[in-house]
Amino acid sequence: MPGRGAIVERGLQKNSYYIHGVDGHSYHVNKVSKGGRLSLRCIHYGSKRTCRARANMDRDGKNFRPGVNHRHNHPKSRNLVHERRFRARLLNQCRQLDCADFSLKDLYNKVKREMRQEMHLSRDALVNVPYVKLRQSMQRARAQILPRIPHTLTDLAHILEDPNYKFLTDTLDGEDCIYLGKCGQSSLGTRCIIFASRRHLRYLSTKKFDIMSDATFSSVPGAIGAAQIWTILHLRRHHTTPLIRVLMQSKLQECYEEALRAIRAVIPDFAPQSVMCDFEAAQANAWKAVFPLIVVLGCFFHSSKAIAAKAKKLHLLQYIQRYEAIDSIVRSCCALALLPPEKMWDGLLVLSLRAQNEGFWNVLSHLFVYIRNTWYSASKLPMFCVYDAEDRTNNACESANASLRAAVKHKHPNIWCFLNALIDLEDSTEDDIYVLNSGRTPNRARGRTVLMNDETIAGLQADLQRDNITIDDFLRQASRRVEGVYNIALDLL
Repeated sequence: MPGRGAIVERGLQKNSYYIHGVDGHSYHVNKVSKGGRLSLRCIHYGSKRTCRARANMDRDGKNFRPGVNHRHNHPKSRNLVHERRFRARLLNQCRQLDCADFSLKDLYNKVKREMRQEMHLSRDALVNVPYVKLRQSMQRARAQILPRIPHTLTDLAHILEDPNYKFLTDTLDGEDCIYLGKCGQSSLGTRCIIFASRRHLRYLSTKKFDIMSDATFSSVPGAIGAAQIWTILHLRRHHTTPLIRVLMQSKLQECYEEALRAIRAVIPDFAPQSVMCDFEAAQANAWKAVFPLIVVLGCFFHSSKAIAAKAKKLHLLQYIQRYEAIDSIVRSCCALALLPPEKMWDGLLVLSLRAQNEGFWNVLSHLFVYIRNTWYSASKLPMFCVYDAEDRTNNACESANASLRAAVKHKHPNIWCFLNALIDLEDSTEDDIYVLNSGRTPNRARGRTVLMNDETIAGLQADLQRDNITIDDFLRQASRRVEGVYNIALDLL
Protein backbone atom coordinates (compact mmCIF):
# COMPACT_ATOMS: atom_id res chain seq x y z
CA MET A 1 0.00 0.00 0.00
CA PRO A 2 2.84 2.50 0.67
CA GLY A 3 3.72 4.41 -2.46
CA ARG A 4 0.22 4.23 -3.90
CA GLY A 5 -1.65 7.50 -4.53
CA ALA A 6 -4.98 8.83 -3.25
CA ILE A 7 -7.70 10.77 -5.07
CA VAL A 8 -7.82 14.40 -3.94
CA GLU A 9 -11.12 16.21 -4.46
CA ARG A 10 -11.96 19.81 -3.60
CA GLY A 11 -14.71 20.21 -1.02
CA LEU A 12 -17.70 22.54 -1.15
CA GLN A 13 -16.22 24.98 1.38
CA LYS A 14 -13.23 27.18 0.65
CA ASN A 15 -9.83 25.49 1.12
CA SER A 16 -11.46 22.17 2.00
CA TYR A 17 -10.60 18.83 0.43
CA TYR A 18 -11.70 15.21 0.38
CA ILE A 19 -8.96 12.61 0.15
CA HIS A 20 -10.19 9.24 -1.05
CA GLY A 21 -7.63 6.70 0.08
CA VAL A 22 -6.75 3.44 -1.58
CA ASP A 23 -7.93 1.67 1.58
CA GLY A 24 -11.56 2.42 0.63
CA HIS A 25 -12.03 5.21 3.21
CA SER A 26 -12.13 8.99 2.83
CA TYR A 27 -10.33 11.64 4.86
CA HIS A 28 -10.01 15.36 5.55
CA VAL A 29 -6.69 17.16 6.00
CA ASN A 30 -5.95 17.50 9.71
CA LYS A 31 -2.59 19.27 9.69
CA VAL A 32 0.78 19.48 7.98
CA SER A 33 3.34 17.31 9.72
CA LYS A 34 7.05 17.91 9.97
CA GLY A 35 8.69 17.13 6.70
CA GLY A 36 5.69 18.41 4.71
CA ARG A 37 3.52 15.29 4.76
CA LEU A 38 -0.20 15.78 5.31
CA SER A 39 -1.82 14.28 8.37
CA LEU A 40 -5.34 13.04 7.59
CA ARG A 41 -8.32 12.12 9.74
CA CYS A 42 -11.42 10.18 8.80
CA ILE A 43 -14.33 12.22 7.47
CA HIS A 44 -16.48 10.69 10.22
CA TYR A 45 -14.25 12.07 12.98
CA GLY A 46 -16.75 14.79 13.93
CA SER A 47 -19.89 12.77 13.27
CA LYS A 48 -21.87 10.53 15.59
CA ARG A 49 -19.53 7.69 14.66
CA THR A 50 -16.49 9.62 15.98
CA CYS A 51 -14.08 7.56 13.94
CA ARG A 52 -10.50 8.23 15.11
CA ALA A 53 -8.73 6.55 12.22
CA ARG A 54 -5.82 8.45 10.68
CA ALA A 55 -3.66 8.37 7.55
CA ASN A 56 -0.92 10.46 5.90
CA MET A 57 0.36 11.21 2.44
CA ASP A 58 2.58 13.56 0.44
CA ARG A 59 1.24 16.95 -0.62
CA ASP A 60 0.76 15.70 -4.16
CA GLY A 61 -1.37 12.78 -2.99
CA LYS A 62 1.32 10.16 -3.46
CA ASN A 63 2.64 7.66 -0.92
CA PHE A 64 -0.64 7.28 0.92
CA ARG A 65 -0.29 5.37 4.20
CA PRO A 66 -3.16 4.51 6.55
CA GLY A 67 -2.58 4.87 10.28
CA VAL A 68 -2.07 1.86 12.53
CA ASN A 69 -3.13 3.15 15.95
CA HIS A 70 -6.88 3.34 15.32
CA ARG A 71 -9.10 1.35 13.02
CA HIS A 72 -12.19 2.63 11.24
CA ASN A 73 -15.41 1.86 13.10
CA HIS A 74 -17.59 1.90 9.96
CA PRO A 75 -17.71 0.17 6.58
CA LYS A 76 -15.56 1.28 3.69
CA SER A 77 -16.96 4.04 1.44
CA ARG A 78 -15.46 3.18 -1.94
CA ASN A 79 -18.34 4.90 -3.74
CA LEU A 80 -17.99 8.24 -1.96
CA VAL A 81 -15.99 9.79 -4.78
CA HIS A 82 -18.74 8.89 -7.26
CA GLU A 83 -21.47 10.00 -4.89
CA ARG A 84 -19.81 13.39 -4.45
CA ARG A 85 -19.32 13.84 -8.19
CA PHE A 86 -22.97 13.07 -8.74
CA ARG A 87 -23.96 15.51 -6.00
CA ALA A 88 -21.67 18.25 -7.33
CA ARG A 89 -22.98 17.92 -10.88
CA LEU A 90 -26.58 17.85 -9.67
CA LEU A 91 -26.23 21.00 -7.54
CA ASN A 92 -24.37 22.76 -10.33
CA GLN A 93 -27.28 22.13 -12.70
CA CYS A 94 -29.69 23.40 -10.04
CA ARG A 95 -27.86 26.72 -10.32
CA GLN A 96 -28.21 26.87 -14.12
CA LEU A 97 -30.95 29.06 -15.59
CA ASP A 98 -31.51 26.72 -18.51
CA CYS A 99 -32.50 24.00 -16.02
CA ALA A 100 -34.94 26.18 -14.10
CA ASP A 101 -37.92 24.75 -15.97
CA PHE A 102 -37.17 21.25 -14.65
CA SER A 103 -38.80 20.20 -11.42
CA LEU A 104 -36.24 19.10 -8.82
CA LYS A 105 -37.32 15.49 -9.18
CA ASP A 106 -37.02 15.59 -12.98
CA LEU A 107 -33.62 17.28 -12.74
CA TYR A 108 -32.42 14.58 -10.34
CA ASN A 109 -33.52 11.87 -12.78
CA LYS A 110 -31.93 13.72 -15.70
CA VAL A 111 -28.49 13.94 -14.04
CA LYS A 112 -28.79 10.37 -12.78
CA ARG A 113 -29.47 9.12 -16.30
CA GLU A 114 -26.62 11.19 -17.78
CA MET A 115 -24.03 9.96 -15.28
CA ARG A 116 -25.14 6.35 -15.64
CA GLN A 117 -24.60 6.66 -19.39
CA GLU A 118 -21.42 8.77 -19.41
CA MET A 119 -19.53 7.47 -16.37
CA HIS A 120 -21.19 4.08 -15.91
CA LEU A 121 -21.99 5.14 -12.36
CA SER A 122 -22.80 2.10 -10.28
CA ARG A 123 -26.21 1.49 -8.81
CA ASP A 124 -24.50 0.96 -5.46
CA ALA A 125 -23.27 4.56 -5.54
CA LEU A 126 -26.62 6.05 -6.54
CA VAL A 127 -28.69 4.32 -3.88
CA ASN A 128 -26.65 6.17 -1.26
CA VAL A 129 -27.76 9.57 -2.63
CA PRO A 130 -31.54 9.28 -3.13
CA TYR A 131 -33.65 12.26 -4.13
CA VAL A 132 -35.14 12.70 -0.66
CA LYS A 133 -31.64 13.06 0.79
CA LEU A 134 -30.58 15.72 -1.73
CA ARG A 135 -33.84 17.66 -2.08
CA GLN A 136 -33.06 20.35 0.50
CA SER A 137 -29.56 20.89 -0.92
CA MET A 138 -31.08 21.19 -4.40
CA GLN A 139 -33.60 23.73 -3.14
CA ARG A 140 -30.82 25.83 -1.59
CA ALA A 141 -28.77 25.65 -4.79
CA ARG A 142 -31.72 26.74 -6.92
CA ALA A 143 -32.48 29.59 -4.50
CA GLN A 144 -29.08 31.07 -5.35
CA ILE A 145 -30.38 32.15 -8.77
CA LEU A 146 -34.16 32.15 -8.31
CA PRO A 147 -36.34 33.87 -5.72
CA ARG A 148 -38.65 31.96 -3.45
CA ILE A 149 -41.64 30.55 -5.32
CA PRO A 150 -44.51 33.06 -4.98
CA HIS A 151 -47.88 31.89 -3.71
CA THR A 152 -50.04 34.78 -4.91
CA LEU A 153 -50.31 36.69 -8.17
CA THR A 154 -49.35 39.88 -6.35
CA ASP A 155 -46.14 38.27 -5.06
CA LEU A 156 -45.39 37.09 -8.59
CA ALA A 157 -45.86 40.62 -9.92
CA HIS A 158 -43.41 41.98 -7.33
CA ILE A 159 -40.78 39.49 -8.49
CA LEU A 160 -41.30 40.15 -12.19
CA GLU A 161 -41.10 43.92 -11.61
CA ASP A 162 -37.78 43.59 -9.76
CA PRO A 163 -34.94 44.60 -12.15
CA ASN A 164 -32.76 41.86 -10.61
CA TYR A 165 -35.13 39.24 -12.00
CA LYS A 166 -35.74 40.73 -15.42
CA PHE A 167 -34.02 37.70 -16.92
CA LEU A 168 -37.03 35.60 -15.91
CA THR A 169 -39.19 37.18 -18.63
CA ASP A 170 -36.66 38.18 -21.30
CA THR A 171 -37.41 36.74 -24.72
CA LEU A 172 -35.04 34.16 -26.18
CA ASP A 173 -33.35 36.71 -28.43
CA GLY A 174 -33.06 39.21 -25.56
CA GLU A 175 -34.81 41.91 -27.59
CA ASP A 176 -38.10 42.00 -25.70
CA CYS A 177 -39.88 40.99 -22.51
CA ILE A 178 -43.03 38.89 -22.12
CA TYR A 179 -44.22 40.52 -18.88
CA LEU A 180 -46.74 43.26 -19.63
CA GLY A 181 -47.96 44.06 -16.12
CA LYS A 182 -50.54 43.44 -13.44
CA CYS A 183 -54.07 44.77 -13.05
CA GLY A 184 -57.09 44.35 -10.81
CA GLN A 185 -57.24 43.93 -7.05
CA SER A 186 -56.69 40.78 -5.03
CA SER A 187 -59.30 41.82 -2.47
CA LEU A 188 -61.95 41.88 -5.22
CA GLY A 189 -60.81 38.67 -6.88
CA THR A 190 -59.82 40.51 -10.06
CA ARG A 191 -56.01 40.35 -9.95
CA CYS A 192 -54.46 39.49 -13.33
CA ILE A 193 -50.90 39.07 -14.58
CA ILE A 194 -50.64 39.76 -18.31
CA PHE A 195 -47.95 38.22 -20.52
CA ALA A 196 -47.38 39.65 -23.99
CA SER A 197 -44.26 40.89 -25.73
CA ARG A 198 -44.25 44.46 -27.05
CA ARG A 199 -43.62 43.26 -30.58
CA HIS A 200 -46.76 41.13 -30.48
CA LEU A 201 -48.76 44.07 -29.15
CA ARG A 202 -47.49 46.21 -32.04
CA TYR A 203 -48.54 43.43 -34.38
CA LEU A 204 -52.04 43.49 -32.88
CA SER A 205 -52.30 47.27 -33.14
CA THR A 206 -51.39 47.40 -36.83
CA LYS A 207 -53.65 44.60 -38.07
CA LYS A 208 -57.39 44.05 -38.18
CA PHE A 209 -58.10 40.62 -36.89
CA ASP A 210 -60.93 38.42 -35.77
CA ILE A 211 -59.97 37.27 -32.30
CA MET A 212 -60.44 34.01 -30.44
CA SER A 213 -60.13 33.51 -26.70
CA ASP A 214 -60.26 30.56 -24.36
CA ALA A 215 -59.05 29.58 -20.90
CA THR A 216 -57.56 26.43 -19.40
CA PHE A 217 -56.72 25.31 -15.89
CA SER A 218 -54.32 22.37 -16.19
CA SER A 219 -51.37 24.59 -17.21
CA VAL A 220 -51.84 27.07 -14.36
CA PRO A 221 -48.76 27.10 -12.08
CA GLY A 222 -49.29 25.28 -8.81
CA ALA A 223 -49.98 27.16 -5.56
CA ILE A 224 -50.10 30.57 -7.26
CA GLY A 225 -53.72 31.42 -6.46
CA ALA A 226 -54.87 31.58 -10.09
CA ALA A 227 -58.13 30.16 -11.40
CA GLN A 228 -57.08 29.87 -15.05
CA ILE A 229 -54.72 30.96 -17.81
CA TRP A 230 -56.62 32.89 -20.48
CA THR A 231 -55.28 32.99 -24.04
CA ILE A 232 -56.11 35.61 -26.66
CA LEU A 233 -55.11 34.65 -30.19
CA HIS A 234 -56.00 35.19 -33.79
CA LEU A 235 -56.29 32.80 -36.68
CA ARG A 236 -54.46 33.99 -39.77
CA ARG A 237 -54.80 31.88 -42.89
CA HIS A 238 -56.04 29.11 -40.61
CA HIS A 239 -52.86 29.23 -38.51
CA THR A 240 -53.06 29.67 -34.74
CA THR A 241 -51.14 32.66 -33.41
CA PRO A 242 -51.34 33.09 -29.60
CA LEU A 243 -50.45 36.68 -28.70
CA ILE A 244 -51.57 37.36 -25.12
CA ARG A 245 -51.85 35.11 -22.08
CA VAL A 246 -53.35 36.17 -18.76
CA LEU A 247 -53.10 34.51 -15.36
CA MET A 248 -56.45 35.29 -13.74
CA GLN A 249 -57.35 35.15 -10.07
CA SER A 250 -60.97 34.27 -10.82
CA LYS A 251 -63.49 33.68 -13.61
CA LEU A 252 -65.55 36.74 -12.71
CA GLN A 253 -66.71 39.04 -15.49
CA GLU A 254 -64.96 41.89 -13.65
CA CYS A 255 -61.69 39.96 -13.83
CA TYR A 256 -62.00 39.56 -17.61
CA GLU A 257 -62.85 43.26 -17.91
CA GLU A 258 -59.79 44.31 -15.89
CA ALA A 259 -57.54 42.33 -18.23
CA LEU A 260 -59.15 43.68 -21.41
CA ARG A 261 -59.05 47.30 -20.20
CA ALA A 262 -55.39 46.93 -19.27
CA ILE A 263 -54.62 45.57 -22.75
CA ARG A 264 -56.58 48.35 -24.44
CA ALA A 265 -54.74 50.95 -22.31
CA VAL A 266 -51.42 49.70 -23.70
CA ILE A 267 -52.64 49.38 -27.32
CA PRO A 268 -55.47 51.91 -27.84
CA ASP A 269 -55.75 50.89 -31.51
CA PHE A 270 -56.73 47.35 -30.55
CA ALA A 271 -60.31 47.12 -31.85
CA PRO A 272 -61.23 43.54 -32.80
CA GLN A 273 -64.25 43.23 -35.08
CA SER A 274 -65.33 39.87 -33.69
CA VAL A 275 -64.30 37.36 -31.08
CA MET A 276 -65.07 33.66 -30.86
CA CYS A 277 -65.12 32.14 -27.40
CA ASP A 278 -66.99 29.44 -25.55
CA PHE A 279 -70.45 30.15 -24.18
CA GLU A 280 -69.21 31.35 -20.78
CA ALA A 281 -71.38 34.39 -20.03
CA ALA A 282 -68.72 36.22 -17.98
CA GLN A 283 -66.18 36.13 -20.82
CA ALA A 284 -68.67 37.08 -23.54
CA ASN A 285 -70.14 39.94 -21.49
CA ALA A 286 -66.68 41.28 -20.70
CA TRP A 287 -65.80 41.52 -24.40
CA LYS A 288 -69.03 43.43 -25.04
CA ALA A 289 -68.49 45.73 -22.06
CA VAL A 290 -64.99 46.77 -23.11
CA PHE A 291 -65.57 46.70 -26.89
CA PRO A 292 -69.26 47.63 -27.42
CA LEU A 293 -69.14 47.19 -31.22
CA ILE A 294 -67.60 43.73 -31.17
CA VAL A 295 -69.51 40.69 -32.47
CA VAL A 296 -69.26 37.78 -30.03
CA LEU A 297 -69.57 34.33 -31.61
CA GLY A 298 -69.89 30.96 -29.93
CA CYS A 299 -68.26 27.72 -30.98
CA PHE A 300 -70.31 25.49 -33.28
CA PHE A 301 -68.50 22.41 -32.02
CA HIS A 302 -69.41 23.15 -28.40
CA SER A 303 -73.07 23.93 -29.13
CA SER A 304 -73.50 20.79 -31.26
CA LYS A 305 -71.84 18.65 -28.63
CA ALA A 306 -73.99 20.19 -25.88
CA ILE A 307 -77.25 19.51 -27.76
CA ALA A 308 -76.27 15.91 -28.51
CA ALA A 309 -75.15 15.40 -24.90
CA LYS A 310 -78.48 16.80 -23.67
CA ALA A 311 -80.32 14.31 -25.86
CA LYS A 312 -78.34 11.52 -24.23
CA LYS A 313 -79.09 12.92 -20.76
CA LEU A 314 -82.81 12.92 -21.63
CA HIS A 315 -82.49 9.17 -22.35
CA LEU A 316 -83.10 9.61 -26.08
CA LEU A 317 -80.24 7.36 -27.15
CA GLN A 318 -82.43 4.25 -27.28
CA TYR A 319 -84.91 6.07 -29.55
CA ILE A 320 -82.11 7.48 -31.74
CA GLN A 321 -80.75 3.99 -32.30
CA ARG A 322 -84.20 2.53 -32.97
CA TYR A 323 -85.88 5.23 -35.11
CA GLU A 324 -84.13 6.86 -38.05
CA ALA A 325 -86.59 9.79 -37.95
CA ILE A 326 -85.63 10.69 -34.36
CA ASP A 327 -81.95 10.34 -35.23
CA SER A 328 -82.43 12.78 -38.14
CA ILE A 329 -84.38 15.31 -36.03
CA VAL A 330 -81.87 15.36 -33.16
CA ARG A 331 -78.96 15.64 -35.60
CA SER A 332 -80.79 18.46 -37.42
CA CYS A 333 -81.11 20.30 -34.10
CA CYS A 334 -77.31 20.39 -33.96
CA ALA A 335 -77.28 22.07 -37.40
CA LEU A 336 -79.63 24.93 -36.40
CA ALA A 337 -76.63 27.18 -35.71
CA LEU A 338 -75.73 27.08 -39.43
CA LEU A 339 -78.94 28.87 -40.46
CA PRO A 340 -79.00 32.60 -41.29
CA PRO A 341 -80.04 34.76 -38.29
CA GLU A 342 -83.41 35.62 -39.83
CA LYS A 343 -84.26 31.92 -40.30
CA MET A 344 -83.24 30.64 -36.86
CA TRP A 345 -86.73 30.64 -35.36
CA ASP A 346 -88.20 29.23 -38.57
CA GLY A 347 -85.72 26.38 -38.35
CA LEU A 348 -86.76 25.50 -34.81
CA LEU A 349 -90.42 25.61 -35.87
CA VAL A 350 -89.76 23.36 -38.88
CA LEU A 351 -88.11 20.72 -36.69
CA SER A 352 -90.91 20.93 -34.13
CA LEU A 353 -93.49 20.33 -36.87
CA ARG A 354 -91.45 17.46 -38.25
CA ALA A 355 -91.39 15.84 -34.79
CA GLN A 356 -95.18 16.22 -34.53
CA ASN A 357 -95.82 14.90 -38.05
CA GLU A 358 -93.58 11.89 -37.42
CA GLY A 359 -95.45 11.18 -34.18
CA PHE A 360 -92.46 11.72 -31.88
CA TRP A 361 -93.33 15.03 -30.21
CA ASN A 362 -93.89 13.43 -26.80
CA VAL A 363 -90.43 11.87 -27.00
CA LEU A 364 -88.62 15.02 -28.19
CA SER A 365 -90.57 17.84 -26.50
CA HIS A 366 -88.12 18.19 -23.60
CA LEU A 367 -85.21 18.54 -26.03
CA PHE A 368 -86.99 21.35 -27.89
CA VAL A 369 -87.74 23.12 -24.59
CA TYR A 370 -84.04 22.89 -23.71
CA ILE A 371 -82.96 24.31 -27.08
CA ARG A 372 -85.46 27.17 -26.88
CA ASN A 373 -84.58 28.14 -23.31
CA THR A 374 -80.82 27.62 -23.54
CA TRP A 375 -79.77 28.49 -27.07
CA TYR A 376 -82.59 30.74 -28.26
CA SER A 377 -82.51 33.19 -25.35
CA ALA A 378 -81.95 36.84 -26.23
CA SER A 379 -78.38 36.79 -24.92
CA LYS A 380 -77.34 33.41 -26.33
CA LEU A 381 -78.95 33.35 -29.81
CA PRO A 382 -76.50 35.83 -31.46
CA MET A 383 -73.59 33.70 -30.20
CA PHE A 384 -75.30 30.44 -31.16
CA CYS A 385 -75.64 31.45 -34.83
CA VAL A 386 -72.40 30.91 -36.78
CA TYR A 387 -73.83 31.59 -40.23
CA ASP A 388 -71.28 33.03 -42.66
CA ALA A 389 -68.52 32.83 -40.02
CA GLU A 390 -65.07 32.22 -41.49
CA ASP A 391 -64.26 29.92 -38.57
CA ARG A 392 -67.15 28.15 -36.88
CA THR A 393 -65.19 26.50 -34.06
CA ASN A 394 -62.54 27.61 -31.60
CA ASN A 395 -60.42 24.53 -32.23
CA ALA A 396 -57.53 26.97 -32.67
CA CYS A 397 -57.85 27.80 -28.98
CA GLU A 398 -57.75 24.12 -28.11
CA SER A 399 -54.60 23.83 -30.20
CA ALA A 400 -53.01 26.76 -28.35
CA ASN A 401 -53.92 25.24 -24.99
CA ALA A 402 -52.46 21.91 -26.08
CA SER A 403 -49.22 23.63 -27.10
CA LEU A 404 -49.02 25.26 -23.68
CA ARG A 405 -49.61 21.94 -21.93
CA ALA A 406 -46.86 20.35 -24.00
CA ALA A 407 -44.48 23.22 -23.24
CA VAL A 408 -44.95 23.10 -19.45
CA LYS A 409 -44.66 19.28 -19.54
CA HIS A 410 -46.75 18.70 -16.40
CA LYS A 411 -50.08 19.69 -14.93
CA HIS A 412 -49.71 22.69 -12.64
CA PRO A 413 -45.95 23.21 -13.11
CA ASN A 414 -43.85 25.45 -10.91
CA ILE A 415 -43.88 29.10 -11.89
CA TRP A 416 -40.36 29.05 -13.38
CA CYS A 417 -41.26 26.17 -15.68
CA PHE A 418 -44.39 28.09 -16.68
CA LEU A 419 -42.44 31.27 -17.49
CA ASN A 420 -39.89 29.36 -19.57
CA ALA A 421 -42.73 27.75 -21.51
CA LEU A 422 -44.25 31.18 -22.27
CA ILE A 423 -40.86 32.44 -23.46
CA ASP A 424 -40.44 29.45 -25.80
CA LEU A 425 -43.98 29.85 -27.16
CA GLU A 426 -43.49 33.59 -27.70
CA ASP A 427 -40.44 32.83 -29.83
CA SER A 428 -42.37 30.21 -31.83
CA THR A 429 -45.16 32.72 -32.45
CA GLU A 430 -42.63 35.30 -33.62
CA ASP A 431 -41.24 32.75 -36.09
CA ASP A 432 -44.76 32.04 -37.37
CA ILE A 433 -45.53 35.75 -37.83
CA TYR A 434 -42.32 36.15 -39.82
CA VAL A 435 -43.30 33.25 -42.09
CA LEU A 436 -46.86 34.55 -42.52
CA ASN A 437 -45.63 38.05 -43.38
CA SER A 438 -43.40 36.55 -46.06
CA GLY A 439 -46.43 35.01 -47.76
CA ARG A 440 -45.72 31.46 -46.73
CA THR A 441 -47.69 29.12 -44.48
CA PRO A 442 -45.96 27.89 -41.30
CA ASN A 443 -48.04 24.74 -40.98
CA ARG A 444 -49.33 22.03 -43.24
CA ALA A 445 -52.27 22.72 -45.52
CA ARG A 446 -55.79 22.14 -44.23
CA GLY A 447 -57.04 18.60 -44.66
CA ARG A 448 -59.08 17.63 -47.69
CA THR A 449 -62.00 16.52 -45.50
CA VAL A 450 -62.14 19.88 -43.73
CA LEU A 451 -62.09 21.78 -47.01
CA MET A 452 -64.84 19.62 -48.49
CA ASN A 453 -66.94 20.06 -45.35
CA ASP A 454 -66.62 23.86 -45.53
CA GLU A 455 -67.41 23.84 -49.23
CA THR A 456 -70.52 21.70 -48.71
CA ILE A 457 -71.90 23.94 -45.94
CA ALA A 458 -71.21 27.09 -47.97
CA GLY A 459 -73.01 25.57 -50.95
CA LEU A 460 -76.04 24.60 -48.87
CA GLN A 461 -76.22 28.08 -47.36
CA ALA A 462 -76.08 29.65 -50.82
CA ASP A 463 -78.88 27.35 -52.06
CA LEU A 464 -81.01 28.23 -49.04
CA GLN A 465 -80.59 31.96 -49.60
CA ARG A 466 -81.64 31.54 -53.24
CA ASP A 467 -84.66 29.43 -52.20
CA ASN A 468 -83.29 26.46 -54.12
CA ILE A 469 -83.87 24.29 -51.04
CA THR A 470 -86.19 24.54 -48.04
CA ILE A 471 -85.11 25.03 -44.45
CA ASP A 472 -86.02 21.41 -43.77
CA ASP A 473 -83.87 20.22 -46.69
CA PHE A 474 -81.00 22.39 -45.49
CA LEU A 475 -81.12 21.00 -41.95
CA ARG A 476 -81.33 17.40 -43.15
CA GLN A 477 -78.29 17.78 -45.40
CA ALA A 478 -76.25 20.09 -43.15
CA SER A 479 -76.78 17.74 -40.20
CA ARG A 480 -74.57 15.22 -41.96
CA ARG A 481 -71.72 17.71 -41.57
CA VAL A 482 -71.90 17.44 -37.76
CA GLU A 483 -72.00 13.65 -37.61
CA GLY A 484 -68.53 13.43 -36.09
CA VAL A 485 -69.19 15.44 -32.94
CA TYR A 486 -72.75 14.08 -32.80
CA ASN A 487 -71.53 10.47 -32.70
CA ILE A 488 -68.85 11.29 -30.13
CA ALA A 489 -71.33 12.95 -27.77
CA LEU A 490 -73.74 10.02 -28.06
CA ASP A 491 -71.04 7.32 -27.92
CA LEU A 492 -72.16 5.99 -31.29
CA LEU A 493 -68.66 5.35 -32.61
